[in-house]
Amino acid sequence: MTVVLTTDTIAKRDRLDYWRDAVCASYVPLECLSDTPDDFAGTIQLHRLSKISASFVGGSQQTVRRRRRDIARATDASFLISLQIEKTGRIEQSDRSAVLAAGDFGLYSSIDRYALTLPDGFRQLVLQVPRDEMLRRLPNADLLTGIQVSGASEVGGLVTDGIRRLVRALDTANPVMLHCMQDAIVDLVATGLASVSGSAVELSDPERQILIRARAFLHANLADPDLDRTMLAGAMGLSVRRLGEIFQRDGHSIAATIREMRLRQIAADLRDPRFARQSVSEIALKWGANNLPSFSRMFQRQFDIPPTAYRAHGHPHQPLRSP
Repeated sequence: MTVVLTTDTIAKRDRLDYWRDAVCASYVPLECLSDTPDDFAGTIQLHRLSKISASFVGGSQQTVRRRRRDIARATDASFLISLQIEKTGRIEQSDRSAVLAAGDFGLYSSIDRYALTLPDGFRQLVLQVPRDEMLRRLPNADLLTGIQVSGASEVGGLVTDGIRRLVRALDTANPVMLHCMQDAIVDLVATGLASVSGSAVELSDPERQILIRARAFLHANLADPDLDRTMLAGAMGLSVRRLGEIFQRDGHSIAATIREMRLRQIAADLRDPRFARQSVSEIALKWGANNLPSFSRMFQRQFDIPPTAYRAHGHPHQPLRSP
């Protein structure tokens, strides 16, 4: 179902305030400024789905800023992708800046400050993807924010055309198709970003490189019930203590990271109609949670609801607490 948020029916003096509230409700808390507040206009056509959201956004000149205070108010973490359709936009994050012409797209993260500069009459397709979904496909995604993926390149053109076609088809898709299409959209974004990864970004922080490699290994081996910090440290060629220190500096322990990844994947499968015939236990075991009583307790602690009730009632937007 598509939700339309527009300033057309709002009194002119209230339009910019309404737009700020609408943007925050659709995406993440942020500030929105315009040089023409008395003559402001904007429209959002939003598809909010089980994994991602996709929206067509257009309107008057504006500058959008994600500030420290906005990040502090957040309850979850995501990556956002702006695909420029009309006019030219700019994304700034992590001392990087990307100018997006029509057909280009760029990535930015909700867990760090960013700025978007948009001219009068702009139009964009904006995707919002859970952070873990992108990192599972592209562990170095944080190093690719604020970089242009050109729609004029061979890969970039195929990616942007595919994304736009899939988003346009969302309203007519059945539930199983919707899950497949969401995965395909995120895969396409990751493919486009991977096309600039090698040449446009140089990894400079050795510990960040280790974390990227470690997360990639965890995602690839999440279904192994024996996956633990010892296995991970061995794969990284480090001692358990040294690797644990690196993870702690990033804000989480190794065990908590493994637990969070498993719970996110299990929760996603519980919402996915493709796995409706699999029991909760089968899904949990598939992702390495072989201690079922312990798994049920952890799931309820993180989601405030048992896994069976989560599946029955559906919680596509329930945020997962940070470990």
